[in-house]
Amino acid sequence: MCRKAILAGALAMAIIGSMFWVGAVSVYADDVVVDFREFYEGDLAVDGFELNGKTRLTIDIVGAELKHSDDLYAYGWILDAASREPVWVLKEQDTQRFGKNKEVRQFSGEVTLPAGRYEVYYYAGQPYYYDNLEIKIDNLSEAIDLLQNLFDDSRDKEKYYSEDIGDFMMQIKAPTGSFSKFNPVEDLGRKAIVEFSRPGDDYFENKGFSLKKDMPVKIIAIGEYFSSDRVFVDYGWIINADTREKIWQMDKWNTSWAGGGRKNRAFIGQIDLPEGNYVASFVTDDSHSFGKWNVMPPYDPLHYGMVIYPANEGDLKSAADYVDNYSEPIIVQIARVRNDEYAYKGFTLKKESRLHIVALGEYGSLEEFVDYGWIENVDDNEVVWKMTGDNTEHAGGASKNRRFDGIITLEPGNYMVYYISDDSHAYRDWNSTAPYDQEMWGVTIYGAGRDFDEKAVTVFDELSTSSKRLVNLVGLGDDEDVRQTFELKKPGKVHIFALGEGKDNRMYDYGWIENARTGEIIWEMTYRKTRHAGGGSKNRMVDTYINLDAGTYNAYYVTDGSHSFPDFNTSRPDRPHMWGITISQE
Repeated sequence: MCRKAILAGALAMAIIGSMFWVGAVSVYADDVVVDFREFYEGDLAVDGFELNGKTRLTIDIVGAELKHSDDLYAYGWILDAASREPVWVLKEQDTQRFGKNKEVRQFSGEVTLPAGRYEVYYYAGQPYYYDNLEIKIDNLSEAIDLLQNLFDDSRDKEKYYSEDIGDFMMQIKAPTGSFSKFNPVEDLGRKAIVEFSRPGDDYFENKGFSLKKDMPVKIIAIGEYFSSDRVFVDYGWIINADTREKIWQMDKWNTSWAGGGRKNRAFIGQIDLPEGNYVASFVTDDSHSFGKWNVMPPYDPLHYGMVIYPANEGDLKSAADYVDNYSEPIIVQIARVRNDEYAYKGFTLKKESRLHIVALGEYGSLEEFVDYGWIENVDDNEVVWKMTGDNTEHAGGASKNRRFDGIITLEPGNYMVYYISDDSHAYRDWNSTAPYDQEMWGVTIYGAGRDFDEKAVTVFDELSTSSKRLVNLVGLGDDEDVRQTFELKKPGKVHIFALGEGKDNRMYDYGWIENARTGEIIWEMTYRKTRHAGGGSKNRMVDTYINLDAGTYNAYYVTDGSHSFPDFNTSRPDRPHMWGITISQE
């Protein structure tokens, strides 16, 4: 008597867990190892067998290929249960036509496998997959047919499909007494430290674990990668629970193709973890999750998600669950940012400190951030951290959602945290799919790790906290004409930082310094003294030092009737809030 388990659509987890298995069964009288038949669209059938020795298997299978491609959408394969690698996969070139429909294909043949445990899969997918496929069109008629299939929502598709699906089957036979059966689903995660397997859409889970000694762990993680956007949308990672540092995550470089659709990517390997506490996480977007595949599933579909095992089975006793109840102290939080916001908050560090930054923002179509955060040293105007395309990763949802989650170290000093957003796609007003952690849209800075000294930090709101800042004429709008007086009690060097508008060797928004007693212009922001400030070409910047005698001075800044903070009429500069002039004493 043969047995099988079938995963059908959204009911997959319930079916596979309860309907078709009653423990391990030894087979002696029946030479049928696997028999899969009677599929519904989207079914994934799975069975397991163990070979006592080197064994010849006979395989009979009927599947189907896509109408305009050599890719199969209904097919079977055999997986090595130990290595998680396929040992046999039905390929179109090995098949022959079956019946009247040329897309329905059959294979009859033999394969010899060594002793070991194996899992058998059959997937009865949808005949209209076109994602990342090499579609072959030989004439205009085929091209028109393809377009009709892509855009036709009629029920004719189901009629075409239902005529074929009754033919789909997979049967494997082996010599009597050469094998025994097992349930791959019951085995999954049985000896795991962490199991996030078979997640659904919009899934986000964390699990803490402790290691009582240094040990290697084996990670099997399978997710979804969009090559066009160069981002993972279903993926996992691990952080050190005590330091909050991310110590491992899935990325383009440590994963490889996982079989099935090209966007399926897998990490199967070992990493060494020292004794300590950890938190593992896995997240999915709103499509292509377990049982809801929108392209062919990976070869190891039961491990879609992330499972962490001890590399040495005996080490399982040295691992335990860990409740991550530690809450890092929040230093600055600018979160739940809405459209068209500009916010800032300052902090002072009395000693060198490690900070944990979590920042979410929007990466625009011009490959630059339009909602983003950064940190400046108030004393010298230097940017000490900012969100970039390189230091952020996908934040879930739309590909333009980006996230920075990392640790930085700052010297003692005064710092200002900034966040700015444009006029669309922000908290509670998303114009495409929101990130998985919507509440964190903005920037939050924590004291990193359990050894962070909260007494070493204070917060402030005003930009003028630093005694070195002599002039602070920034964030200026249209038609401004402002002045600020400052005094030097002794000769010294000053740092001038100014942003303005300039074009065709002429400045339209600019500043200058006069001697307050004589009215003599000591320094002026001319076009030749400026360089590009990011964004539109007319955004100009000065970042220089000059020597001034002791005395009293007036700093001036003027703007014309357009292109100023925050309403720039071309792409804004890298530091838009600094539109104007600052002068600091060295």
